Amino acid sequence: MHGKYDPKEVAIITVSVNEAKERDGVLDFLKKQGATFANYWLDEDTAFSQERVGGASTVFVFDRDGRRAGKFVGIMIQGFTHERDVEPLVQELLKVKP
Repeated sequence: MHGKYDPKEVAIITVSVNEAKERDGVLDFLKKQGATFANYWLDEDTAFSQERVGGASTVFVFDRDGRRAGKFVGIMIQGFTHERDVEPLVQELLKVKP
C-alpha cells in the first residue's frame, strides 16, 4: 500500500513489538519487504504491547482526523488480509474529503 497511494493521503508506519534479541531478524524482514517508510521499535514489556496492541501483525487504520477507523488483529488469529479487509477501508476513507 505504501507504493500505491500518495504519501500525502496515506501514511504507513510499522511498529515492532518483538523482543530485542529478534531485532536483526526484524530489520532483515523489513529490508526484504522494501519497507522504506517509518519503522519504530516498541521497547516495552511484551505483556504491555500485547495488551495495548493486540498481537503480532495488528493493523490500525486512522481517518484524517486521527480517529481510529479500524483495527485488524493478528493475521493468524482473525485471518484478515490487506486486500480484502484493510485496503477497502482505506479506499472508503480516501473518498471522504474534509
